[in-house]
Amino acid sequence: MKNQPSDVFVKAKKRVESIRGFYKHLTTYIVVNILLLAVKWRVLELLLENGNDDPGFLNWFEWNVIGTPILWGVGLGAHALYVFVYESGNKNLKPAFLSEWEDRQIKKYMEEEG
Repeated sequence: MKNQPSDVFVKAKKRVESIRGFYKHLTTYIVVNILLLAVKWRVLELLLENGNDDPGFLNWFEWNVIGTPILWGVGLGAHALYVFVYESGNKNLKPAFLSEWEDRQIKKYMEEEG
């Protein structure tokens, strides 16, 4: 079955929307983490000026500020893999048994429809 021009347009539009969604995610990641680092430096400075030098709290604060970009970065990396590898037609990320199952189901429903 050949793709109709409208099918090609719909697929292309969906692909562009996926890529745009990734770039919005990336932009948000960059802006929020720059703000987070700026706040971190200012808050640490204020805490130390006010005599709050509890090493446990400062260590907790430091790890939370550092951990957020790391964990979010892992999620952003997964998003990038999905958009640029999986959706680009390179379906190698999908297990073979799942692809085979999908193919069987498509054939089954196509036969049912006639």
